[in-house]
Amino acid sequence: MVAIMFKIKCITNMHVGAGDINYNLIDNEVERDPITRYPVIHASGVKGALREYFSREFVEEEKRYIDDIFGSEKQGQTTVGKLRFMEASMLAIPARASDGDCAYYLVSTQEALNKYAETIEVFYKKTKKECISKPNLVNGRSVEGILLNESVQALGEEIHILSEKDFKKISLPVVARNKLENGISKNLWYEEVVPHQSVFYFSVLANHTNEDQKLLNKLKDTVNNQVVQFGANASIGYGLCKITVAEE
Repeated sequence: MVAIMFKIKCITNMHVGAGDINYNLIDNEVERDPITRYPVIHASGVKGALREYFSREFVEEEKRYIDDIFGSEKQGQTTVGKLRFMEASMLAIPARASDGDCAYYLVSTQEALNKYAETIEVFYKKTKKECISKPNLVNGRSVEGILLNESVQALGEEIHILSEKDFKKISLPVVARNKLENGISKNLWYEEVVPHQSVFYFSVLANHTNEDQKLLNKLKDTVNNQVVQFGANASIGYGLCKITVAEE
């Protein structure tokens, strides 16, 4: 099995909805990992966003790759794609700075960093030291009144480590949306978003055959350094993300 890891950097706010019915203040929440409760993009959402990008960007003679990569359903016949898509896990999210030289700092937890390191070890045969730098002590920085003590380098980003208790204090933004009918406001509702500058990562797997590896490389060459839209509300600019190759 071969794999390529991709980094997702949110250019705009993103809403990949959980699809749950809520009876609290937030009407539409984002997808979250069922154990850690960190934001996540499920594998079906990753696959769907990339397929949509391929459908728009490919010229007609290249569209034969779409069914091979993602699978198809034609005339009642379902064909499974040759590549396997993993969910996009959160590596870090931005938090508003209350002290320091920047408007925000990327924050994460040891648990999230460990999961990233484990993924690197399993699929890419690298050690934690090779993908996450040694912790660096920082001074004079805080987010939302929480003092930052150390940071690491991972996926080309400086990420500050918070305890689980402190990380839970960093709430995702909630945006008020207005439903209009004939230009008249009928209903105000609230939507949770993953803020721009957030960082996710996902892997795509292929078998050790020349055909499957060719498809994996086609995927890599097509989306690397491109902007792909994830989740809902594309018409108002949500979910625009830059995709880059992180590991292969």
